[in-house]
Amino acid sequence: MTTLTDTHTASPLRGFSTTYIRLDLRRVLRNRRAMIFTLAIPTLMYLMFGAASDYGSDSIGSADTAAYVMVHMAIYGAILATTTTAASVALEQQAGWTRTLRMTPLTPLGYVTTKVVVALAVAAMPLALLSVVGFATGAGAPVGEWVGCMVLGWLGSGLFAAFGLAVGSAMRSDAATQVLGGMLTLLAFAGNLFVPLKGAMLTFSMFTPMFGVSTLAGYPMTHGETAYDEHIPLWVCVLNVAVWAVVFGFAAVHCYRRSTVRQ
Repeated sequence: MTTLTDTHTASPLRGFSTTYIRLDLRRVLRNRRAMIFTLAIPTLMYLMFGAASDYGSDSIGSADTAAYVMVHMAIYGAILATTTTAASVALEQQAGWTRTLRMTPLTPLGYVTTKVVVALAVAAMPLALLSVVGFATGAGAPVGEWVGCMVLGWLGSGLFAAFGLAVGSAMRSDAATQVLGGMLTLLAFAGNLFVPLKGAMLTFSMFTPMFGVSTLAGYPMTHGETAYDEHIPLWVCVLNVAVWAVVFGFAAVHCYRRSTVRQ
């Protein structure tokens, strides 16, 4: 009996439960202002720079430019959703909720995992919406590649949940979401998400966190080709995602542990 108890206590995901996930997801979805912002901004950007653009019918890989822009804006929306959802830990700390969680069996890794799962659930919404809008406005790409892009973008956005959790835990104030909004915009420009980059700027972007997610998600359509006919090897995207996943994951667990100790 003692052995079983010790093994359970040592589990890094101790306290992780679907009940907490369900309750946290319900809380996030009640924030209508955040949901509208997460869904409306990427959709409007796609309509302006993809569907309504003169170059929307130009081809990139096996898709047209409208589909290319749609995928990028959908990924941006998913990243917005995962980051801001996870950053709500700042508000939970202000309200004393994380102090309450310390009295439960939930471990820091279990808490981080819960936030990532909830954030991924919310991230599916902009991806689904942009797919519907893209189809309705004539974005062109093979169906299998379209679905593959959305699935990869959805999974890749999960690493930004850890990023949001780290920033939210470190700042411990409602200003965390405002700071994150500016940071995500800069990272999107630097990561080849908003404006196609080339040459030295493209090389620099390969070291930024959004580059790997956006390029890997678009790979089924673009096959690594950029708007300027440069080729990006698949291993560069995979390595970028892997490195930043480790960095953000470690930062999230570390910052959350420090924030709970301070309380």
